[in-house]
Amino acid sequence: MNLPKLAITYYQFTLILIGLGILVGSYSLLTMPRSEDPKPNFPVFTVVVVYPGTGPEDMEELVVDPIEEAIEELEDIEKVETKIQDGLVIITIDSKFGIDVDDKLNEITREINAVRSDLPDGILSLDIDKFDPNSNVSIMQLAVYSGEASYARLLDIAEDLEYRLEQINGLSGVEIEAEQEEEIRVSLDMQKMANQNISVPQVVGILTSQNTNIPGGNLKSANRSFTIKTSGGFKNLDEIGSTVITSNSGQMVYLRDIADVAFAYEDMRWKGTYLGQQAVFVTLTQEASENVVELTDRVSSAVQEFSETLPPEVQLVTVFQQAEAVQARLSEFLVNLMQGIGLVGLIIFLFLGIRPAVIIMFVIPLSIMLAIAGLDSSGYALQQISIAALVIALGLLVDNGIVVVENIVRFRTLGFSLPQAAYKGTSEVGPAVISSTITTLLAFAPLALLSSGAGEFLRSLPVTVILVLVASLLLALTFTPIFSSRVLGKRTAHSGIIMPFIQRISRKAYIPSLKLALRRPLLFVVGALLFFFGAFALFPYVGISFFPTADKPLLLIEVEAPNGANIDETERAVLYIEEVLQQTPGIKDYASNVGHGNPTVYYNRVGKEYERTHGQVIVNFEEWNPADFYSTLNDLRQAFASYTDATISFTELKNGPPFEAPIEIKVIGDDLAVLRAIAFDVERVLAQSEGTLNVENPLAIAKTDLKVAVDRERASMYGVNILDTDIAVRAGLAGYSVGEVSLDNAEEYPLIVRLPVEEDTRISDLDKIYFATPQNQPVPLRQIAGLEFESTVNEIQHFDFQRSIAVTADVINPDATTTITEQIMAELEKLDVPEGYSLYIAGEYEAQQETFGDLGALLILAMVGIFAVLVLQFRSFKQPLIVFAAVPLAVTGSFIALFIIGWSFSFFAFVGFISLIGIVVNNSIILVDYTNQLMAEGLNKYEAVVKGAETRFIPIILTTTTTILGLLPLTLQATSLWSPLGWTIIGGMISSTFLTLIIVPILYQWFTNSKPAAEVILD
Repeated sequence: MNLPKLAITYYQFTLILIGLGILVGSYSLLTMPRSEDPKPNFPVFTVVVVYPGTGPEDMEELVVDPIEEAIEELEDIEKVETKIQDGLVIITIDSKFGIDVDDKLNEITREINAVRSDLPDGILSLDIDKFDPNSNVSIMQLAVYSGEASYARLLDIAEDLEYRLEQINGLSGVEIEAEQEEEIRVSLDMQKMANQNISVPQVVGILTSQNTNIPGGNLKSANRSFTIKTSGGFKNLDEIGSTVITSNSGQMVYLRDIADVAFAYEDMRWKGTYLGQQAVFVTLTQEASENVVELTDRVSSAVQEFSETLPPEVQLVTVFQQAEAVQARLSEFLVNLMQGIGLVGLIIFLFLGIRPAVIIMFVIPLSIMLAIAGLDSSGYALQQISIAALVIALGLLVDNGIVVVENIVRFRTLGFSLPQAAYKGTSEVGPAVISSTITTLLAFAPLALLSSGAGEFLRSLPVTVILVLVASLLLALTFTPIFSSRVLGKRTAHSGIIMPFIQRISRKAYIPSLKLALRRPLLFVVGALLFFFGAFALFPYVGISFFPTADKPLLLIEVEAPNGANIDETERAVLYIEEVLQQTPGIKDYASNVGHGNPTVYYNRVGKEYERTHGQVIVNFEEWNPADFYSTLNDLRQAFASYTDATISFTELKNGPPFEAPIEIKVIGDDLAVLRAIAFDVERVLAQSEGTLNVENPLAIAKTDLKVAVDRERASMYGVNILDTDIAVRAGLAGYSVGEVSLDNAEEYPLIVRLPVEEDTRISDLDKIYFATPQNQPVPLRQIAGLEFESTVNEIQHFDFQRSIAVTADVINPDATTTITEQIMAELEKLDVPEGYSLYIAGEYEAQQETFGDLGALLILAMVGIFAVLVLQFRSFKQPLIVFAAVPLAVTGSFIALFIIGWSFSFFAFVGFISLIGIVVNNSIILVDYTNQLMAEGLNKYEAVVKGAETRFIPIILTTTTTILGLLPLTLQATSLWSPLGWTIIGGMISSTFLTLIIVPILYQWFTNSKPAAEVILD
């Protein structure tokens, strides 16, 4: 039979198309974005409200309740969590995956703006934003620091640097952090005001009205048009000081007569240091389409040039940069990919010889380049997930080419010409190759549909594998036979070095074993079942975990000062941490934050907003050495445990979606006293559970507030308005914002009215507050009000619009989180929880259960899809079941491999298991399909089974070996992210291959009719 001229005619056309694909892929490889981790798009939104000087209960009533009522009207909302603290509210809104995130953000903003008028006037800020790791995570954090220069000098330099960096294309944001905002402060002398019968609301009202800038409109005159400017707001400090407040006996009283007006810095809310010296941070974020490595090179050059202009007492250093890790991680994966390609090429050479190996080695880069072009056009970047997916796909993409080339070589051995062998070899296995590729695609495709945070993190993996497999299938059916017809040469047998050895194993060991199994099938099937159940019994010892640690030489240390502590107390704890770090070997440097979290440097670790009892230290290690890293963590835990004035904790960075803590138990109900009692019981259970640490209960210690209790009768007697007392106390201590002032220098400054305090306000400052009376007699605050200490809650939480409290804990061993949580749940069942109150298990366990449940559903979906394809291919219901026998046979090897190596069944192991389903059935498909062909040619069932197994033994062993070797470099990284996935697939491939070669022929003999398969229609 001659090869159809069509293939020969389009030989050059095919090469041209492939060449174009390579060019596009090469261009994409050079230009597509790079990052260390994926850029997941979480439908999560935050509402942050800052209302200084307001307690949690007042914040709940005045701020939270109106906003939550607005949010409750929205659709597609999965979960709403609210944290209410002193002067701060953080509302986190989780929406459904699959929505348009920008549209939902606009909808949330619209609903909250509708109730904005119902909120208090003194709110400092109300920010609504989406949680976007793409824009929020810093690609670089710089520190301008000095032990000698003033803070103002550091801030000036940081602003100059900010301006310089903003000129660089590719940066989406340059922000100065840990800065104190400059403000115009009106420091009131309340005693003088009282003498002049001037109240604080009067001053605030006049300043507000005088600072209004209303456009005057346009005026036409002849053929000209003029824009009318009104007097506008204040232009300089003298104008502010010259504001007329009142007129007494015909004499003007100006603001400067009762207050000092000057520039000042806001109260310290966020202090930054680098190696213990005062610092201002500059953080950079990139545009989504940028290559982080190239962008960082441009930024580093600009930073180096800027550093040369600095005075000697000021230093500019890089605290964190993503590009180094990205380059190292991608280089590591690319090395794994090249190692895999080398191993695959070697094994093909050893099996089939140099010319078949050359053909397959051409297919590998062609498939990868075509896949990269598709990946780039789909909007994905090169990062550890997509590169690792290429490594995973490496062993799979060669399977199609191997089966086709091996079959062409076999027909050449039978005496056919090269064109005839290429045609017959491809057409014979073509349907099986298409079917096996589709089944593999159906195993990976559902993973792309995983709608959760884990699915967002993972999505580029199935997309990459699918693109590679589609490219490899197209090449196997077009390029491979055409290229083979020109390259294979005139040799008529397999020319691989170890091929005689493999053939001898087939003849001497495999075929006799197969014949024995066919004579005593029940014995072998029962043995396989025992093997399966024995391996399944190991699963409890394997254990279950969720996402693994990130394996990065970076640590974030958290500080929580006692409730009610001031920022100085938090700073003392941070100073203690710095003393310990100075004496710890292996640490490169560190930067500290007091009153705020560090700018975000990892996509699922978002630092806390302004909170005076919170601090965070970012620590960089010299290098990533797991043994030294975890040894240092143990030493640090022991050192920090001795510090009793604050809670110092840390957990290593982990991959996956963000959650509050590994273990989180929410207590839900209305009454705070009852919530506190139940929370104490939950805290006790967590603290007594083995393997937990850093147990935190926000209601454990009540906060003490100083209450200004106004005597209403006495205030009325003096003619003092109650509203005046509230505004005066707030303006005097926390400061009262009059708005923004735009001066002649085009800069905008907050205009703040407050007492003339130089540093933090003290109780004694209350004595400076006076009130005016109709009799022009100043009345001190203490004369109409008493000071009372009262116990209040430190924090109120809401979960889905109900009051709640979350008791959290970290774990010593992250892989044991599930086991520890389940033990805790058993203990919580023993608690006597009152009616109307409930416990909700959140944290990592909740995320894991949701994700594993979704993965289980996707596994079933994949198997149903694969089964449907097999029914269409074999026109039978029985034969697909025979093919599916490979699945339980694979489970045995997966569990045994994880048990022996010591990895738990993590999220990525589950992903590996789903992937394995589509991979292991391929060998069964090839075996069953060829046996059907032999029966159609007239062989009886036994002869067809034996000959089919003997003929397909070599391609099955070869494809299995290449799949395993392709995965081996990635698996041997010994990382908690990829090793469980690799060992799951490798273990399953080994067990399913050897058992498939025995069990599938037995099942075929049992369940297949003796008539040719072509005549078996849905039997």
